[in-house]
Amino acid sequence: MFCYQREFNQPTEVVTRELFGTLVDSVQTRWLTNEHRRWRDQMPSILADEALQAEWARDEEYQKWCYRQEHDKRFVSKGKTRADQFGALTLPQRMQAYCDYLKKSLPFVVFVATYAETENSKKKVGRWRKQAACHLNGLCVIDFDHIEGDVREVWATACNRLSDEEKEKILFVFVTPSGHGLKVVFKADAATGNLIDNQKALSLKLGLNPDESCKDASRGSFLTSRENIIMLKEEIFEYENKEFAEKFDKEYHAGHSQATQQTHPQPLPVREGRDYTEGSTVAGVSSPLPHREGSGVGLSEEGLSEVGLSGVSRESLLYNGVALDTIIAAWMEGRELTNHRHDTLVELTSHLRYLIGNNPRKIEETVRRLPWVLDLEAEGENVSGTVSSVCKDFRLKETMPKPMRLALEKTGATNNSLTSPLSPLPSKNTPLPSKNTPLPSKESTDVYDALPLGKWAAELQEMAEAFPCMKELFLNVHPYKTPAVLFSAAALFGTLMTRTWYHFWYEPEVIRRLNYSIFIIGNPGAGKNIIEKFYKKIADPMIQSDKGLIDAVNRYKEGRTERTTSTKAQKDEALKRPVVGIRVHPARTATGEFIRHMQAAVTVVQGQPLNLHMFSFDAELDNVTKQNKGGDWKDREVLELKAFHNEEDGQMYANSESVTGMFNVYWNFIYTGTPYALHRKVNQRNFGTGMSTRLAVIPLPDVGTAQRHQPVVIENNETLKNWAYRLDRVEGEIPIEPLNDETYDWQSARMEIAEFNGDKADRTLLKRIPYYGIGISLPFILMRHWDEWQSSRTLTMDDMDKRLCRLAMDIQYRCQQFFFGEMAFNYFADQNKEFVQRRRTTRYDECFRKLPEEFNTKQFMECFNCSAPTASRSIARLLGDGVIKRIKYGSYHKVLAELP
Repeated sequence: MFCYQREFNQPTEVVTRELFGTLVDSVQTRWLTNEHRRWRDQMPSILADEALQAEWARDEEYQKWCYRQEHDKRFVSKGKTRADQFGALTLPQRMQAYCDYLKKSLPFVVFVATYAETENSKKKVGRWRKQAACHLNGLCVIDFDHIEGDVREVWATACNRLSDEEKEKILFVFVTPSGHGLKVVFKADAATGNLIDNQKALSLKLGLNPDESCKDASRGSFLTSRENIIMLKEEIFEYENKEFAEKFDKEYHAGHSQATQQTHPQPLPVREGRDYTEGSTVAGVSSPLPHREGSGVGLSEEGLSEVGLSGVSRESLLYNGVALDTIIAAWMEGRELTNHRHDTLVELTSHLRYLIGNNPRKIEETVRRLPWVLDLEAEGENVSGTVSSVCKDFRLKETMPKPMRLALEKTGATNNSLTSPLSPLPSKNTPLPSKNTPLPSKESTDVYDALPLGKWAAELQEMAEAFPCMKELFLNVHPYKTPAVLFSAAALFGTLMTRTWYHFWYEPEVIRRLNYSIFIIGNPGAGKNIIEKFYKKIADPMIQSDKGLIDAVNRYKEGRTERTTSTKAQKDEALKRPVVGIRVHPARTATGEFIRHMQAAVTVVQGQPLNLHMFSFDAELDNVTKQNKGGDWKDREVLELKAFHNEEDGQMYANSESVTGMFNVYWNFIYTGTPYALHRKVNQRNFGTGMSTRLAVIPLPDVGTAQRHQPVVIENNETLKNWAYRLDRVEGEIPIEPLNDETYDWQSARMEIAEFNGDKADRTLLKRIPYYGIGISLPFILMRHWDEWQSSRTLTMDDMDKRLCRLAMDIQYRCQQFFFGEMAFNYFADQNKEFVQRRRTTRYDECFRKLPEEFNTKQFMECFNCSAPTASRSIARLLGDGVIKRIKYGSYHKVLAELP
């Protein structure tokens, strides 16, 4: 048996087959594995290029993580919070920390042991991951890092070197989170020695170099997803070697985890084009240092031996383009190690923090590459403890220590133009980010730079080649404004498709309509008039249809006026109010008129009555908000809320002019406005209404300059109008199963991450995003497959259609986080404070707590300081409540330690 630790501050638990399957098959594990590799592989390129840093800094998950760090108010030391520490980090340091966070969020499993119950530092009892409480199970783990080439092929070659008997001992092999390493779990042999002895013995036979820092019985492994498993035998879940535990448990409890056998010969690294036999050793041999022309590095192998460095990896970490091992060699020149190894280790650890950061794990991995450090450990030095102590207790100064500065100067590592600190050498197969993606100017301070507008613009400009109307919509529009144009135009086209419906994957029996609540937000003068321009072109079928109905209403009003002034008109037949379904409504609309028109706007589609959508557009969101404060428009906010899901509302007023009865709300709207207007509409005080999750708030950044000679294409207007009138005639159910699959997968993956993070705010913002994925993409998908729809009423969707759906969801998600993320976070934080139930401890509770577990009537009277009759009544009541039970007459036993 082996164990699993859900969090580093929680005790361990035994891993069952079922739990293991859940861990490796989890969407969360798969996402974390892929995301960690994506960041890790690109990190050298990102950290070497400020433009790429700006681009990657807009990654949505990275921004969410940064937000959590910036608001983490837990204290760490000397009055500083975690947020304070995070705030002191540079952008490259934050990105490296995020990459580490992704790895450390993967399932953490200890294969080599389980643990007895002990107390932690807070006196809480549990099976804590302590070497002093370990029970070895006889399994052993080898970690092979920095494997060149295809990891699976390297393993296949190495495994072929083993005998059949040795192969039988291997139970589990998987690719590590980096994608460039292997973890091998196998049966240890007590005759070979302890864990590190077995690691070295099997590594020699495999011909691979192990990470010797994995020698303790408390070291664990980060699991990856199932597709990364190379081999897994069921035996691993039940395996137990009692002989191994009896022989070594006490040694590990005492902290003795170093090798028990003579130093094992080390296998040479397996390199392409070289053949190493099973018995090869590298005693006294070191690999040549990576050399950069002009770096000033020219240390020979003999020079390295003098300062105590050997076995330098070809994939050594770099600092400003120079191998870290080279810098350490220069730092150690002239130092006497014979009697000062501990002091040298302390000083080196302290100075490495200025290159690596205050990261004990990475520093420990680095210093363990030095033979004299391994010798020091073999003599009893606790290297891990020394490194941790330095990182914890030594203060970082503002300037780098002089010995390290001199070492950087000697090796030419002071020029940071080539690459950034501590970047692994990039693989020749590592893909670089596209240079075609437009990037904001480095001098730009626009608040919208936090959004990946360049990425979205590039995708939309590519999609404009595939989808009808997009080219016409994006003509003379700055690329960063295309998301706002896309959402506005889709809402207009979708409103014209009001005679259609679809079935969504959530509650598939419910008929869904294309509903839109769109706010386009930009600074004054940002060019919001382009939305009004498209409104007048695309909404033309509704506007023209309303003209005759508006005329009928005006004639009715004129007729009523004549009845009050003309005796002749009073003798005519009674006027009847026209029943008209006027669909386009301005901000100044009486609620009664709006409801009357909405109830009248009904058509028959395929034999069933169907409500047509009302529609509102206003170029000034402030105008809408102002009208909402009083007058006939008052209380329309409730209709705005209910419109998104066509929920039921109703009214029953005494006013003879008002409509009486229940109705469902069918209403789409697009408003443009400034950030201040948005704040007046949606703010922290009214966040809980749910308006924010229904809105699609898309920014319209104030970018670009006006062109003197803009291209004018007359046919564009005709194209938009032609498609508008086509979509206005579309009727019936639209099959959207591919979009259902796409939206379900998209939301499920992110919901699982939100659940994993315990992020209620993110979970709330995610819930309605799939509706926009469908609503924004469907009009363009229908236009793209128009001929197929006309002939067979089907839509055969391909990857391009699904990609548009995903992009719409990504835009909506990022914009939700941008405009409402902090409000959502604060909403739940305040809610948690508001509803914390205070538990009162009464004197009665205290007296009951003082009672011994078994007590008699006299002891009860003494504890409660009461008379015998009072004690008798209280005991009877406690017996009736099941809090205590009678042992014999006059003696009782406490069933509960505390009163409920």
